[in-house]
Amino acid sequence: MRVFLDTNLLLDVIENRPGLVEASQDVLERCDELQAETFIAWHSLATAYYILKRGRTQAEALEEVDKILAWADIAPITKLTAHQARALAFSDFEDAMQAAAAVECQAHVIVTRNVRDFGHSPIPACTPEQFLTQHVGPGAGT
Repeated sequence: MRVFLDTNLLLDVIENRPGLVEASQDVLERCDELQAETFIAWHSLATAYYILKRGRTQAEALEEVDKILAWADIAPITKLTAHQARALAFSDFEDAMQAAAAVECQAHVIVTRNVRDFGHSPIPACTPEQFLTQHVGPGAGT
C-alpha cells in the first residue's frame, strides 16, 4: 500500500497541534504497522523545515528533517508533474500539487484534513479518522 500524506498531517505532528496531533500521529503509526510506503511532497518537506526553523537552530531543524526522512519517502516530481497539477480543476494550486505528487508516486490514497479540497483528485482522499477506520491493523486493506 502507498499512502500519501498532505502537508497538514505533517504540520499537525511537527507543531503538536491540540486536537489534531493524535489522529495524525496515529496515521503515521498505522502506516508503520501496515508496512505501507508513506510519501510526502517535496514542497511539504520545505514547509516543514520552515516551520521547524522557528525557535530552533538550523542544526536542530535539520535534525528534525532527518527524522521525517527516516519514515517518509518523497514523491518524485518533474516539470511535467507541475503541468499536471496546473491542469487539475482545483481551486487551490497547492492542493493540486499535492494530488499530482500523489499520482507520481502511485499512491492508493491521500490522507488529509481537507478532503473537500481534493474532490477533483485522481487519487481518492480521506481524513485521518477515515483512514484509521478503514485500516484497522496489520494487513488491513491490502
